Amino acid sequence: MSHTNATLDVQSTAITPAAVALPIPSFPSDAGPSGKPEDATLHSPGGSGLAWPDHAREAAGADDRDRSAPLDLSDAAAIEELRRILETHGYSETGVNQALGREEGRSRLGTDLPVYLRRLSARTPLNILTKLFCLHARVEAEEARATLAPLTLSQLLAVGLLEVVSHGVQARLAISPCEGLWLAHDFAEDSRARLAADHVLGISPATRTLARLTVRRPAGRVLDLGAGCGIQGLLMAGHCERVTAVDTNPRALNLTAFNARLNRLTNVECRLGNLFAPVAGERFDLILCNPPYVISPESHYQFRDSGAPGDRICEQVVRTAPRHLNEGGLACVLCNWAHPEAEPWHQRLREWIADNGCDSLLLRGATQDPLGYAAAWTRTADAADYDQALSRWCDYYARLGIQALSAGAVILRRRQAAHHWVRTEALPNALTEPCADQLEALLRAEDFLAAHPAESDWLDQAFLLADGLHLHQSLVCRGGRFVLESMRVEFHDGLRFKGLVDASAFRLLAHCDGRRRLGELADRLSRGGAAEGQITRSRAVALVRQLCAHGFLVPVEGAGASGTGSPGGEREPDAQRKPALGHAPSQTQEGSL
Repeated sequence: MSHTNATLDVQSTAITPAAVALPIPSFPSDAGPSGKPEDATLHSPGGSGLAWPDHAREAAGADDRDRSAPLDLSDAAAIEELRRILETHGYSETGVNQALGREEGRSRLGTDLPVYLRRLSARTPLNILTKLFCLHARVEAEEARATLAPLTLSQLLAVGLLEVVSHGVQARLAISPCEGLWLAHDFAEDSRARLAADHVLGISPATRTLARLTVRRPAGRVLDLGAGCGIQGLLMAGHCERVTAVDTNPRALNLTAFNARLNRLTNVECRLGNLFAPVAGERFDLILCNPPYVISPESHYQFRDSGAPGDRICEQVVRTAPRHLNEGGLACVLCNWAHPEAEPWHQRLREWIADNGCDSLLLRGATQDPLGYAAAWTRTADAADYDQALSRWCDYYARLGIQALSAGAVILRRRQAAHHWVRTEALPNALTEPCADQLEALLRAEDFLAAHPAESDWLDQAFLLADGLHLHQSLVCRGGRFVLESMRVEFHDGLRFKGLVDASAFRLLAHCDGRRRLGELADRLSRGGAAEGQITRSRAVALVRQLCAHGFLVPVEGAGASGTGSPGGEREPDAQRKPALGHAPSQTQEGSL
C-alpha cells in the first residue's frame, strides 16, 4: 500500500483475462421475465427504440438462421418456461460442475470435451441441458424434446436459442449459471471459424474479479459500461432501483435484455453507444466497467480491441467516470496500462486521477514486458501466423515507446473534500470471495484516519481485532529448541493484506479487545515484560494507524471521546476473543508493522 505513514511492499500477482478461445495466463479480460416487452428495454443513444429485425421463422427453415441474428424477446411465456426448466432440472453452477466432474471455476471444455461427454452419457435432463448449453454438443431431437417439455423445439428455434443440425439440434448460444443467474452468451470456442467481431463473452476470471470487487450496497442508479452479456448490471439489479447497460455491440445488448427477462429482472435498460455518450449528463451511484482494454494494434474483436492507441480507452473511462458519479458514488474499472519500465507502476494511473474529486484505490495484478504481453494475447487467437502477429504487436509497442504493461483495477469514490486520498495495493491472483465488506471497511478506515489527525484522538479510542484476521507464527530450531523467528497478521480472503509484526505490535494486538482505550493499553504495555515487548504511546498510535488502514483493527463505536462512530460498526466485545494462530500466509503483499 502507498499511504502516508504506512507503506507495504507490493508483490506482483496475476489476473487471468476473459479470453474466449484465448487462454491468457496473466491479464484480466475479461433471472424469468415479467411478461412485458418493455421491462428490459433497448434504446439508441438518443433514447428512441432500436428496432431489431423480425427473424421468427418456421421450425423447418430455422436451421439456416444467421448465427449472429438477435434473439426474439417477444415470447415472454417461452422465456419464463425456460427458466422453470433450468431451475427444475438443477442447471446451476454446482449442478453443472458435479455433472461434468470438474472443480468449481476450472474448465478446459475444448481439450477435455471427450471426457465430459462420457461423463454425461446417462440421459438425464441435467446432462442433456449441460450438453446443449455448456458443451455445445449435438443432442438428438427426441432427447431435447423430452428434456425441454412443455416447451416445444419450434418455440426455442423461433426464439433463436436452438438450430437444426444433422440428426438433431444444437444450441446457438451458451447459457451459463453464475451466482444465482442464468446468462446467455456466445460459446467460447467455435472450430468452424474465427470468432466473430461481435462475439459476446461469457463468464471469465476477469468477470468474476470485477464482480468480487463490486460493493453491493443499496443504490439508486447503476451503470454497467461495456455490458457484454450483462452480468455485472444483472448482479447489481437486486440492490438498486435501475440498471443502465451500455455497449457498442447490438448483439451484447440483445443478450443483456434476454438475460434480464430470463432472470425476472425488470429494472434493466439497455442503451447502444460508445462509452458515456448514451448517458451524457447523467449521474450514477455505481459505475462498473470491463472495457476492451487490451493494448493492441488490432481492431477485430469488439470485446478485446478498442481501436484506440495504447491505453487510451482505459484512460478515457477513468478520467470521465467521476463526472458521472453522485456524491459518495463508486466506480470500479478493470484496466491495462502502459508505462516506462523504470517508472512506478502506479505513476500513470495517478496522472489519470489527478484532481478528479475522488478518493482512489489503485490495484495492480501483474506487469509484463511487451513480448510477454503480445505472446499472451496472440498465442491462440492468431495461431496461424503467430510469428507475424508477435512482430506486428511488438513493432506497435516500439512505435509507441511502450516498455512495460500492467493490469489491474481502479476504484474511485466521489467525495466533496479539500483533499483526497490515494492508495496503491496488490490485486491477488485469484479473488475467491467477494471483497465488498473489506472495501467498505477500507473506505471507513480512510474516513476515520482523515477525521482523527491528532494523537489524542487515537489514545482516547478503543479498538477491536477484525473478524477473519489470522496470526501466523514461524518458529525455527536453534540449539536444540524452537525459537520464534517471525510473526505476521493476514487475511486469507479478499485483498489478502498482510504485515509482519514485532513483539510490541503482537502484545498490542493481543490486548485490543474493544474494551480498553488505546492510551490505557499503551500505559500498561510500557511497563513490565521484556524490553522488546514494551511500547510507548506514540509507538502505539503509529502501529494502530497502520493496523486500521489495512482493516486488521477496527475502532469500536462509542468507545472514543470524539463520538464520531466506528468504521467497523458497533460490536459487543467477546470476553473469550483471542487472536487466531497458526495459518500459513498467502502470496500477496507484506510490510513491517
